[in-house]
Formats: sequence, structure tokens, C-alpha cells
Amino acid sequence: MISLRHIERAYRKGTLNITALRDIDLEIADGEFLAIMGPSGSGKSTLLHLLGCLDRPTGGEYLLDGADVTTLNDAELSRIRNQKIGFVFQAFNLLPQHSVEENIAAPFLYAPSNTFTPSQTKQTVHALAEGVGLHQRLLHRPTELSGGEMQRVAIARALVMRPRMILADEPTGNLDSRTGEEIMALLAALHQQGHTLVVVTHEPRIAAFAQRVLHLKDGAIERIETRETPPLDAAEPYPGQPCSDMAVRGTVQPRLAFLASMLRVATQGVLLHKLRSLLSVLGIVFGVGAIIAMLAIGAGAKQELLEQIALLGTNTMTIKAAPQLEAPLERGAAQRSEGLTEGDADRLAQVSPFIQAIAPVRLLALPTQYQQQFTQADVIGTTTPYLQSGNLSLQSGRFLTDSDLAEASRVCVIGDDIRQALFAFRNPVGELIKIRNEWFQVVGVLSNKQFNLKKQTSLQVRNVNRQVIIPLSTAVMFIPPQERQRIQEIAIRVDDARNVDAAARLIRSALNRIHYGAQDYELVIPRELLRQSQQTQRVFNIVMGSIAGISLLVGGIGIMNIMLATVTERTREIGIRRAIGASQRMILLQFLIETLTLTLVGGVLGIALGVGGAWLITAFARWRTVIAFDTILIACGVSAVTGLIFGLYPASQAARKHPIAALRYE
Repeated sequence: MISLRHIERAYRKGTLNITALRDIDLEIADGEFLAIMGPSGSGKSTLLHLLGCLDRPTGGEYLLDGADVTTLNDAELSRIRNQKIGFVFQAFNLLPQHSVEENIAAPFLYAPSNTFTPSQTKQTVHALAEGVGLHQRLLHRPTELSGGEMQRVAIARALVMRPRMILADEPTGNLDSRTGEEIMALLAALHQQGHTLVVVTHEPRIAAFAQRVLHLKDGAIERIETRETPPLDAAEPYPGQPCSDMAVRGTVQPRLAFLASMLRVATQGVLLHKLRSLLSVLGIVFGVGAIIAMLAIGAGAKQELLEQIALLGTNTMTIKAAPQLEAPLERGAAQRSEGLTEGDADRLAQVSPFIQAIAPVRLLALPTQYQQQFTQADVIGTTTPYLQSGNLSLQSGRFLTDSDLAEASRVCVIGDDIRQALFAFRNPVGELIKIRNEWFQVVGVLSNKQFNLKKQTSLQVRNVNRQVIIPLSTAVMFIPPQERQRIQEIAIRVDDARNVDAAARLIRSALNRIHYGAQDYELVIPRELLRQSQQTQRVFNIVMGSIAGISLLVGGIGIMNIMLATVTERTREIGIRRAIGASQRMILLQFLIETLTLTLVGGVLGIALGVGGAWLITAFARWRTVIAFDTILIACGVSAVTGLIFGLYPASQAARKHPIAALRYE
């Protein structure tokens, strides 16, 4: 089964070279009971660790079932430890946070896929627990067991994968004499059933159970004694698979059971140190919360602005007269330019083929009265195309007609807010209202538009719901004669939103020519306002993103710090898991899962904080916030990526720990 040829193991400690084993030649037959004895420092444990593939020789050849172990990689050595070798340690080396049942079943986590079904696993664990007298203690933790019971758990764990070889390092060293005899009787029974058994001991009474006793001194074989032992009982051999029946080469594949177990371990770790876990993820919480709130505010602002622009029309624009004091004019242009006039609208209609409708607008702020009801309205003098160029619609009645304009009729179309203020639930069509001592007949009512008052200012538009629209030819009665040619606005509708930019260029060129270069107008395009708003939003996102990034960086460093401390605290556990078959890759994956669990907990708390913050912003600041499903996914992804980035180094540190050094860590 085992052949050691000229095995050597040397260590370098500072500038010193220490030889722990030198020129070891040894054959161990299948089913043999070998005891290794010698004084402290003679190399007993080192030899056992080499036999158990926990360490590598620095020289010589180690053949296990004909395969040269010295040429195998970490995953292949881990598979040997998992399926061919069972370990029993002097210090028991049980996982303290796991029950007896979980400790016995631990090697199954690192077995190749489909080795055992869950029912077979449970059946095997229960049978072994009953065999070592612990079937009543399966749910207990190691801290609730006596020394003898803990060693029985270790023996059951060593047997659970049906190995052919058991390696025991001072199995009775921490036990009283009576319990020690019970454990040795149990090990001897395993040998009687056909197991290969190698025991390291310094007690002759323990060595008396063995067929051969190997004496080591100063790292070399001093002598080998052969003893007479009782013949094997007629009991059936232990039904473990021979080593030669299993391919050595191959890797351990992660399974769902392993991932579920690691997730459970990670959750236990979080719950075991609640305050420490909470403090370590605070940066993640605030970072993710800031991201949620930032995206919610940005999405809400964008949606609100898009809704307002949709009310205006994406293919509309407005030319506004600029106040003379604010209009930058060339020398002499002020005297030559007449400002924005009704004639400009007529000329612009001929300039661009993209213009579908154009209407001059004269603004008047006049009191409006119906019977004893008064309200302040935005009185607008305009023309028939204003219904189309202003992107308006009617809920009742009609709009202004060409005959109304030609005859300067005293008719009006009112907005929905004016209707509610003056008429409540009555139909206003046909009724008379007074506009600064002049009577006008209501001929139509505009459909309500849900304008946001804050967004109206940023979009530079008025609330059409408070408008009273009268013919432009009629509005001159309210205007001094010297001001009657001037207007405040020109409302324009383009045939297609894709032609807005082209139409805007033609309009600017024409107005510059008509006004002799005087910049006494302003062209307001909702789409441009949207772009400007989005640029402002990007600046806001950069600021908030920077704050969130700093929080995530601080949180990630905190996670890394706590995981490095966790790796140090659990060094012995790492050694135990390596001994029962965990590869470096598995250890890396385990600690990454734990880090991800911690950061995802922080992410969930951050999502709750962000959602709550968005709700408070909506409730108290009256800002619309929109939390989309993809926002939640982004937050989860950010927390997971943070966990991966900052958890990789601690996990790699854990994976690189040498099994022997980890097992000896105090």
C-alpha cells in the first residue's frame, strides 16, 4: 500500500537548515498496524504528516498504491486525504461551531460530486455515531462533550469516507488511562476489521497493540520491531473501497451541499458576532444606501421632467422676447431692432419647411370675474394656430377661429383651473366673464395639464390651466398704442421631433438677420432643457457617486480587516478542513462566500436605508423618487463586487496557510 524510499524532510529556520527526517525507507502493507515511537523531536509527527499528505518531502519518493505522491498537485493531495486517509489527532481537532453530526459529516463536503446521496450521508453518519456510542449526542457541540467523546467523534469522522488507512497522532495523549484504553480498543477493532492503522505514540502500552513498532531517533529509523499480535477476528472486513479502486488524479468539484454548508457557516459567523458584523458593514450600508437614494432621485427627476416635456411636446419650441437690459446688443442694433413682433412670426413661417404651426403670443396679467367670483389669470392674446403650436387640446367647446381674429371678437377659451375657480361644476361654455371691465363670452375650455409647479420654472413655461386665451386682435384694447406691435412670445410646432434642431438653426439665423444681430430674443427648446437638466443631474450623480464610492471603500477596508482577523482566529479550523480533504481552492471559496454573505447583509441593510431615505425625500422634500428593480440589482451587484474585491486577499491568505502550521496554531 505504502512505499517510502529515501524520504527526507528539511526545514529552513532563519539561516539554519533543520533536517526532520533523513533517508527513511519503509513499506506499510495493506491492513497492517504500525506504531511509531521515539523521543520528542525524533520526527514521529513529521513522518505521520508525510504519510497523510499534509506535508511534502524535500527528497525521496513516496508511493501510494503505486502512484508517486510527490508529483501530485494540491487538489489531488486533498482528494487523497478526503477519500483514502482518516486522521485522529491528539487535540481532537473538531469544528467548535458545529454539532457532532456535522463534524462527522464534514468530509462529505469535500468529496467529488455524486459520491453519496444525502440519505446515504445521513445513514452513514448515524451508523458511525452509533458504532462509537454517540448516537444520543448527535446534536451536541464539542464544548458539551467529554474528552473521550470528542475523540470518538474524531474517529467517526475519520471513518465516514470509508478510507483504508487511519493515521492517529497520540490519540490518547489528552485522555485519562481508562478512556485511553477504550479509544485504543476502538482503534484495534478497526484494525481487526481490515483497516491499515498507523499510530504515533510514546507509550509502550499503546505500541503493544501494533504488529510492528518503528523507532525513530534524530529523524532516522533506529530499529523496527515485529510483534506477535492476536489473529484477525472472523468479522467481515470494513467495506471501504481499496485505494487502488479510486483514481488519484482529478479535482474536487464544488457542489450545492458545499455551498449551502458554507453559507450556513457564514450566517452563523455573522450572527455569532452581531455587533462586530454590523460595525464592519456600516460603510457598505451607507454606500449602498447612497447609491439607491441617488439613483431614485435621478430617475424621479428624469421621469418628472420627461412627463412635463411630453405635456409641452417634444417637437415644440418657444421664442421669448429678452428684456432690453439683459439683451447683449451690437452698437446701433438697439435703434434698428423693433424687438419681437407679430411680423416676425409671419416671416419665420416662410423660413423653415419644418414649421407646422406658428402663433404670436401677447401676455397680459389681468383680473377675471364671473358674477361675484374673482381670480387672477394669465390672459393671452394669440391666433388660431396656437392650439396646435402650444400642444393644447379642448375638453369642451371650440378654439379661436379666423373670423374671431378678423372681427376682433370678444370671445375667450379658458384653462381648467380658471373653470374650477369661476364656475365650479357648471358648464362655462356660453357664459360671460369680465376681463378688466370688458365682457367676453367663453367658447371653449382647455384640457387639464398636470404641470409640476417647480418644473414649470426650470422649463420656462407657464401653467396653461390658468390661461384665458383671447384673439390677438382683441387684446390690443388692453395695450398702449406704442406697444401694440410688440409681442412677448412666438409658439412654434415642428412637424417631427427629429427636425427640431435643424429648425432651430434656421430660426436663429433668420432672427439674427431680421433683428440686425440684436440678441433681444431667447429660443427655448424643451429638448435642450432636458439635456441641460441631464447634465446637471450627471454632476449631482458624480458628487453622490463619489460619496457612495468613499463609503464603499471604507466599508470594503472594514470588511477586509474583519476577514483578516477572522482568518487568524480560525487558523486551526482551516487546518482541520484541509486535513479532511479541503483543497486550497475550497478554502478560498469558503472565505469568499463568507465575505459575500457579510457584504450582502450590508447591501440588504443599505437597500432598506436607501428605500427609506427615498421615501423620506418624497414625503418631506416633495421630490419624486423612483426605485426601479434594476436599481436594486445594481445595489446588490455593487455590494457583491465590493465583497469579492476586498474579500479576495483574506480568502487567499486563508487558502495559502500550510495545513501543519494551521493545525498547530494556538
